[in-house]
Amino acid sequence: MIIVKGIGTGPYVGVGHVKKIDRDEDLLNLKGGEIIVLSTASRDMVSYLYQAGGVVTDYGGLTSHVAIVLREMKVPCVVGTGNGTQKIKEGSIVTVDGRTGNIYHGFMEREGKSDTSEVYYPATSIKVNLNVPEVAWKVAPWADGVGSIRIENSIIRTGKHPQVLLEEGKLSKVIADSVRLIADAFHPKPVWFRTFDIPTDELKRLEGGKIEPDEANPLLGLRGIHKDLKNPEILKAEFEAISKLIDEGYDNLGVKIPLVRDVSEYREAKSIMSQVGIKPHRDLPVGASIETPSAVFTLDEFIMEGMDFVTLGMSDMAMCSMAVDRRGVKVAKHFNLTHNSVLKMIKLVIEKCNQQGIENCICGHAGSDPAIVSWLVENGISSVSTNPDQILKIRKVVGIAEKTVINRGFTQ
Repeated sequence: MIIVKGIGTGPYVGVGHVKKIDRDEDLLNLKGGEIIVLSTASRDMVSYLYQAGGVVTDYGGLTSHVAIVLREMKVPCVVGTGNGTQKIKEGSIVTVDGRTGNIYHGFMEREGKSDTSEVYYPATSIKVNLNVPEVAWKVAPWADGVGSIRIENSIIRTGKHPQVLLEEGKLSKVIADSVRLIADAFHPKPVWFRTFDIPTDELKRLEGGKIEPDEANPLLGLRGIHKDLKNPEILKAEFEAISKLIDEGYDNLGVKIPLVRDVSEYREAKSIMSQVGIKPHRDLPVGASIETPSAVFTLDEFIMEGMDFVTLGMSDMAMCSMAVDRRGVKVAKHFNLTHNSVLKMIKLVIEKCNQQGIENCICGHAGSDPAIVSWLVENGISSVSTNPDQILKIRKVVGIAEKTVINRGFTQ
């Protein structure tokens, strides 16, 4: 019997006794294997949730950072149930189906089938997004590089706000140690480091997090490169970590600047990079994540400023262009990655980058959606960065899409 239904975030299934989390202190009493039910999950809870048998939330969306990280950790997760905390009883046994989004009463078996098909090696580069450095060695043999190192999870696992780590002189070391694990695992394949993109609500619960402002909609608030530019000492610490790794001999690193709204932000970030001794475009490739309509329609200015690669974020692109909070349950039906406005902008970026010989790569949730990936390949995307558990599947999807494009050319 289905108790409640939400949004499944991955292919994993979990069974266990329900443990409701009403206060932060409840997280300290987890033993492991429980089905955690709570109103909303923030990224700073991941260090407690990774041992859960499953996670169910009232709020949150498929593209939320917690959903993405838990999927990477293979934790069954269903978000956006609306009233799961009311419907699911404390101590009861439930099954969390991360594929369908269903929460069942009791133990429900789900038949699964393993994919024994051949490994595909398409012309399109297949990269991976990494939140957890420790999984790098497992996925490196199957990926052509890393499209996005999301270092935020490594910071949050310390339990301290980046400003606290900075004042303790530890921020650069925490970053360098995590990036080094990934660069080692993938060498000589390219590894692109994304500077911080942490919404304020995910920092407030950390030690020192009280300095963060209260925001009604953090995803459209103080985040991305704009936030780092308001505190350039933190951005310098990020670049100092990369500079240290370059000095150690790592030559497969690149840096991308997230959520740029204007070329002035990109230019200022590169200037700070230069201040710590890194020569952008010479010492390592530098690019930007194009996630806002303003960046799309001023892309020529970014190209003139110098770009070695471009990544595309369709989740934030859809949120910004359609005025829909991508974590909002009540407006979830309006959040559409494949809305015609979003696809037109993505296609425009791909075409301009290809004309200039600039590698363009889809990152985020869209890189794990077979239908979207097929469309991107048909429209000339040069690389796809997907979730760790989707690499083989996306290799196959891209391989088939490339054959379709080739066959279409023969028949026209």
